[in-house]
Amino acid sequence: MKRLKARISVATVLVTIISVVSDDTVRSAELPPAASRKIEFEQDVQPLFKRACYSCHGADEQEGGLRLDNRARAYDGGDAGKAIIKGKSAESLLIQLVAGLDEDLGMMPPDGAGTPLSAEEVGILRAWIDQGAVWPDSADTKIVSNHWSFQPILIPELPPVKNKRWVKNDIDQFVLSRLESEGILPSPQASRSVLIRRLYLDLLGLLPSPEETVEFLSDQRPDAYEHLVERVLKSPHYGERWGRHWLDLARYADSDGYEKDRARPHAWRYRHWVIGALNADMPFDQFSTFQIAGDMLATPSVDSRVASGFHRNTLHNTEGGTDQEEDRVKKTVDRTNTFGTIWLGLTVGCAQCHTHKYDPLSHREYYALYGFFNNINEQDIDAPTTADQAAYETAKKAFDDAHAPLLAAVNTYRNEKLAAAFAKWEPDAAAGIYSWENVTPSHLESANGAEMAADESGAVLVTGKNEISDKYLLHFKHAGSLSGVRLEVLPHDSLVAKGPGRAENGNFVLTSLSVHIKPAGDGAEIRPVKITRAIADFSQKEWDIAQVINEDVKDGWAVAPEFGKRHVAVFQFESPVEIAETDEVVVTLDQHYENGSAHNIGHFRISKASFEGELALEGTDKAVVDALAVAAADRNDEQKQKLLEFYSVIDPELKKLNMAVAEHAKKAPTMPATKAQSVAETNARPLNIHLRGNFLTKGDEVKTGGPEFLPVIDKRGDQLDRLDLANWTFSEENPLTARVTVNRIWFRYFGRGLVETIDDFGSQGELPSHPMLLDYLANQFRQNGWSLKHVHRLIVNSATYQQRSAVRRELKEIDPQNVLLARQSRHRVEAEVIRDLALDASGLLSRKVGGPSVRPPQPTEYSALTYANSAKWSESSGEDRYRRGLYTFFQRTSPYPMLMTFDAPDSNVCAAQRSLSNTPLQALTLWNDRVFLECARNLGARLATANENSTDSTNMQSHRIQQAFLICLSRYATDDEVNAVDSFYQHQVELLSADSEAVTA
Repeated sequence: MKRLKARISVATVLVTIISVVSDDTVRSAELPPAASRKIEFEQDVQPLFKRACYSCHGADEQEGGLRLDNRARAYDGGDAGKAIIKGKSAESLLIQLVAGLDEDLGMMPPDGAGTPLSAEEVGILRAWIDQGAVWPDSADTKIVSNHWSFQPILIPELPPVKNKRWVKNDIDQFVLSRLESEGILPSPQASRSVLIRRLYLDLLGLLPSPEETVEFLSDQRPDAYEHLVERVLKSPHYGERWGRHWLDLARYADSDGYEKDRARPHAWRYRHWVIGALNADMPFDQFSTFQIAGDMLATPSVDSRVASGFHRNTLHNTEGGTDQEEDRVKKTVDRTNTFGTIWLGLTVGCAQCHTHKYDPLSHREYYALYGFFNNINEQDIDAPTTADQAAYETAKKAFDDAHAPLLAAVNTYRNEKLAAAFAKWEPDAAAGIYSWENVTPSHLESANGAEMAADESGAVLVTGKNEISDKYLLHFKHAGSLSGVRLEVLPHDSLVAKGPGRAENGNFVLTSLSVHIKPAGDGAEIRPVKITRAIADFSQKEWDIAQVINEDVKDGWAVAPEFGKRHVAVFQFESPVEIAETDEVVVTLDQHYENGSAHNIGHFRISKASFEGELALEGTDKAVVDALAVAAADRNDEQKQKLLEFYSVIDPELKKLNMAVAEHAKKAPTMPATKAQSVAETNARPLNIHLRGNFLTKGDEVKTGGPEFLPVIDKRGDQLDRLDLANWTFSEENPLTARVTVNRIWFRYFGRGLVETIDDFGSQGELPSHPMLLDYLANQFRQNGWSLKHVHRLIVNSATYQQRSAVRRELKEIDPQNVLLARQSRHRVEAEVIRDLALDASGLLSRKVGGPSVRPPQPTEYSALTYANSAKWSESSGEDRYRRGLYTFFQRTSPYPMLMTFDAPDSNVCAAQRSLSNTPLQALTLWNDRVFLECARNLGARLATANENSTDSTNMQSHRIQQAFLICLSRYATDDEVNAVDSFYQHQVELLSADSEAVTA
């Protein structure tokens, strides 16, 4: 269809129809009837589209954003919304258009753009839509983009150059070839002092020490610089410097964000892993796969699961009333967009609400990509660090070495002395032995009508009425001596929290327990038994077992919070009681909780014992008692073994030796309880298009997949998942990841990428300035095991990198942005590095690598002014006060103010590039911030002690100035600079001498 003569776009037509057609019922009556037969897309529908629609809505032109030669784009619709509503032809805009229902706009296609559809053909389209708008794969037109970044990576030949002496490696040939074609000379090599400082700032974000600078300046080897590069790449601070760049992309923070903005105590573990992985030069494909799908590997390691915590860096809303599904969707959207930025270099987020206007990414394809992250579940895992593990192993060995002799002493005694001690004990052993015997209730009664039933073991379950107070009476028979009774309160599935009580939380309150002897016969006097001792395995605070026998009805025994467990209490008589065979023993459990709610026991058992000494909670195993009742000569092997095992527990000497083992075991080291944020894959969730990005308005169901304009993603199983996505990301067929990554690295060294739009390799992004160099680096990256350090080594060893940065006069007009790379670029270091350099120069910097976040000094009033005003900034002490900036605790709603003043990202979204600002606040921060004042003071003290043993004051002053230049600028001062600094110093001394108060102001 051609553009309308009146220059009314199809988008306008669609919008007009929407506003005019307000009664679909009436309008549908004017439509030709739908065909009654089965419609086949390839035979019936596609020929109509080709004849009447493709000229305006095909591969070459998409009027109003509508494309009808591709299934996904046709289903998505155009600028005015969906044109095809499956199952509802009368409501589909496509049918309204081709039927020409509006007299003002006429028929579609318009005059001159094709032959209008007949009523029969409109009926065919109606039937196709009503039957579900089935569009088979075989009839789909794959979207092919000719955009440069979507094409395979080339293996370029090195271009010829004239000035071969300038070339240090292949990078320089590509750069010099372009310069020579423009008639431009490269800049000379920078001085050695500039090179060492540049290298340290770029690779480590730190200053070379004066000793390192002097050593390099005096190194006469022709490959001294290359040796320096290798040494710097091995520094543990490399992982910190380049880890900070990665954390910008990973949107790392130490808190959740939103109004609550709660701290994430385990977030640092992900940062710790990033630093370690970069220092180890973990191949970038593995580094990325661990983060994309580390939890899904065949045998996931602690490291791979920690790395998958990359997905946990999203915002997390814990505000009251939060819709949890909405929050999950927001996280999934963020994960999708972040993946697109980091590994594809595309602004995929534009397609969240509608088909991408400029790149070939449809609304449908966005949610297909979204599907990879739709099944993530969040979880925390145990994740000790390597240092934790090493420290534990060392402590464990020391413990084992000390523990072994104690175990040996036990074994020696058992083997050599236990049998003799047993033989001495055995003849008189029966006198000190007893066991608890479960009673069989002869009668059960509840004072307030509860139902009570005992099982074969004597356990009583109470059901039915549950009054505020109750009294349980349990009768049982006994003949002979009785020393006490034992009460077991028992868990049961029918009780709240499994009991053992019937209260709303599973608790109970036993106010008192009493025992009476009831003789047989009417009118016989019932005798109370005096209880003088009560013990229990556990008592609730302020509800001790001793209160059961104190005659105070306001207290008693309870067991919160230890619910759902067996608990035991023993009640010992003042002296053993003799009971006749005809008598009954009556145990009364009185329960009265004065706070007004029922706290009665729900499941219990009574047992009895007779013994002259103190009764214990468990007594002696009945099998031991029975064995001792048998004459020694008549015992079988099982009984003999049972007695020996029993004696080994009570033997005084063995008990002493075992106690030493047990006491030492308490000192056993434990693995630090370090945790990490991680994720896991859950069952597949429904996957639909979110119309206009609204998760509540579901569109068509879609399948997980990648963009059509890129190679197909192969699946390992029945469904595509994140591990498939990771494998595809680093496949030979994917042209984006290698290009995007090396371009991002190049940007860090030159302040500008070979593609200036480092996060947009799409059609709205800039073209590469050196396309063959970009592909060369991408190939080098892939062919050398995805080694990041290999790319760094290539770049910093190039003559291009080592050029002077001075802006030559002739380049100001020819190439003011230094696109052609005729010089090195000067660009500002990041916020964290500004602080790190001040600490480094002052000598205060802690060089500790990794570990939890710290809280360095910040303005005391700052936290109170922020939205997260409940967050207290507990200032770190010791070396933690002087850790590098990337370890500073990052509170999303109240970030460390110095970092924000110097343009640190807010960590809410993936940041491929930081903004740069110039503001007086930056100067004021350097002038007044406590950290910088402390650094200045310490730098002065450091310089004051330099050459302090010299007797020549002139030479001492000159030496101190030179030391200051070496520390701060990595070079020697010129004579003029020495004189200027000395004059300034003398002037300041005079001023401060005249005004002593200024020294301490």
